[in-house]
Amino acid sequence: MNATAKLFTLANSLAVRIPARLRIDAEEVVISRTEDSALILLPKPCTAAEVFALARAKAADAFQDREHPNKV
Repeated sequence: MNATAKLFTLANSLAVRIPARLRIDAEEVVISRTEDSALILLPKPCTAAEVFALARAKAADAFQDREHPNKV
């Protein structure tokens, strides 16, 4: 899927406005450059600690819902 995006300066950095249809579901990305100067953006992988923290939070929510089944 190809798209055109605008580049702009933000402080001392170059920024790119990514079109909504190419949205990346992540807080941060890892940027790499290929030999032909193409940039690759990949979602930053979660650490094991982040995965476990998310799992604990979801489990706590599930147990809370079980204790209060009529909760809206």
